[in-house]
Amino acid sequence: MLPLQLFTMSRIVQLTTQIFSDEAAQQKAVEMIKKRDHNEMAVLFPDTHVEPLFAALSELPVPIQARSYAPGQGKLKAVEWAQELGAKVVEQWTLVDGVFTADPEKVATAEIIAQLNYREAQELASAGTGLLDREALALAEQLGVEIHIRSIYQAASGIGTVIDAEGGDKGMKAVSAVSDVALISITGVAFEGVAGIDATAFGALSNEGISVKLVSQASSERSLGLVVSQGDAQRAVASLEKAFEGVRGTAIKATEGLTILNIVGRHNYALERAIYELRRNNVWMHLIANSVEGHQISLVIRGTNEKKALEVVHSALLGQYKRLNVFCFGKGLVGGTFIRQVLESAEHVKEKRHLDVRLIGVADSTKSLFSPEGLSEGWKARLKQSTATNDPVAIAQQLKDSGLTNLVVVDNTADEHLTSFYPEFVKVGCDLVASNKKGNAREQAFYDDLRKLLVRKGKTFKYETNVGAGLPLVDTLLQLHHSHDRITRIKGVFSGSMSFLFNTFSASDRNFTDVLNEAQSSGYTEPDPREDLNGMDVARKLLILARTVEVKAEISEVSIQNLIPEAFQNEQPYEDFKSCFPALDEHYAEVKRALKKDEVLRYVGDLEIDPSGKASLKVELATVAKSSPLGGIQGSDSLFEIYTEGYGDHPMVIQGAGAGAEVTARGVFSDVLRLG
Repeated sequence: MLPLQLFTMSRIVQLTTQIFSDEAAQQKAVEMIKKRDHNEMAVLFPDTHVEPLFAALSELPVPIQARSYAPGQGKLKAVEWAQELGAKVVEQWTLVDGVFTADPEKVATAEIIAQLNYREAQELASAGTGLLDREALALAEQLGVEIHIRSIYQAASGIGTVIDAEGGDKGMKAVSAVSDVALISITGVAFEGVAGIDATAFGALSNEGISVKLVSQASSERSLGLVVSQGDAQRAVASLEKAFEGVRGTAIKATEGLTILNIVGRHNYALERAIYELRRNNVWMHLIANSVEGHQISLVIRGTNEKKALEVVHSALLGQYKRLNVFCFGKGLVGGTFIRQVLESAEHVKEKRHLDVRLIGVADSTKSLFSPEGLSEGWKARLKQSTATNDPVAIAQQLKDSGLTNLVVVDNTADEHLTSFYPEFVKVGCDLVASNKKGNAREQAFYDDLRKLLVRKGKTFKYETNVGAGLPLVDTLLQLHHSHDRITRIKGVFSGSMSFLFNTFSASDRNFTDVLNEAQSSGYTEPDPREDLNGMDVARKLLILARTVEVKAEISEVSIQNLIPEAFQNEQPYEDFKSCFPALDEHYAEVKRALKKDEVLRYVGDLEIDPSGKASLKVELATVAKSSPLGGIQGSDSLFEIYTEGYGDHPMVIQGAGAGAEVTARGVFSDVLRLG
């Protein structure tokens, strides 16, 4: 197929070969153009006078008309002819809309670059952007000829990319990839201070006709890294081994299956942000290089991570939205509410926070559902029909294989077994968010190992809703602790269910078990309220706060007052346990009769830390004054008093709704958004 160049005195229009499949002479193609409707041509070339365009080719000097060129030289020839004709613009008409910020087939959020300067365009051409020709761009820069890249499908819209001296905004422009390369590493103890090492290496490769795409050298002069096409790797190693034969301590090896990730444009923090986000997504670099003029950063990564890396860096440096891919364990009261909130708030979050939060999967107690593109309102029906396993190891592998970036695993279950797989999710690049408090209340060794793994992998574990539902308690403690304001005591009503139970019981003449039944029917307690009454829930929360401020402790070290009298503590079914209700009512009536007029009952968690760091943790039914902060709470509110050296005897008080699916789910959602 022959390329067709149409000329006017002000512009050169280059039509791609795909427009004409006829391999006849250019004159025949011109005649075909002439027969087209003038109005249609005016749409295709809106800035050109149609008649001069039709006549342009026949009016050119014969030597120019007769010239031909080899395939692939069309872009360069167009600029050369522009020089001869005095044209100031070369239009390159293609099948795509212009130059994109990334390959749109690999990065769905890639956008058209409206304007590039010549140097940026040349960097992109070298970095593998097929639309651009580095030689043609260099000549265009020298001559001051603009290049306009337009689409034949968007002729009337004006969409496209303009390449000129200005280049529009200064900043990041694009991310591209050069696939199938190999890193040749040359190391030698005898290299340091020796002249000609580089020349020897490049000379050996040049003799083999091997082009070097990227170079990196250590300041110690003991090592040299060269990136070549993968197909040249073994020849490169052989030629270098021959060239350095006899040089003491020389080692030469090739690492194949790599990709060069190129970041084009200027940004003060581009390298820092790119490395940070890649590390967070389990993408590691073999080599980092920066162009002398600062227009390009090159990162060499494993080829299997190419698509993920493009998405990560594009999102971090060029994306309008950062996408968070959320997999949720649990679809019960809190889990189901969380999923609803995510789906309902998606557009609002995208507009206000520039975050694209997508629910990519759900798992319940028997099965799972995974959709890389994101789930919608019909997720319940799809999960019901799914036959996929809910095995955490299989799901972790699925998330890893998906190539998705910014993965977040949310645990809205009460399953202690699931928490043992948290490390597996972190290892494959997931951040963690949990309302399930059992993970943070496991043995201290598990807690410590998980934190070390999170640091090593650059991941985060958010657990604000472990204590106090949606109240900003954990984050406040962390801020105080990190600012070195020593926390001396944390005391409060930790459980919304126990708060409702004793607030109501203390303020009324009702039997204890009547209030307990109301708490159960209202959803404040577990289906078996003994799980709340035994104090273990409050003990876990107290332990989590202690560990948040770096107190080392086990759950066995928490002194717990079980609210069920010892005589009734057994394993019988809850319905059978109800036979003990009369005795339970009498027990708490007696406790209540012992109160003074201005006193009430509160189930309190209390953490005290002495100056040496030794801690005391206890959970007990306490008598407090009605006028005190603890005595004044109502309903299912939680209240926490935080004592520090800075605040002295006047604690910081955090109070609010301490239970409920809506506030807990909203707290989980807030933790997810913080990862953006």
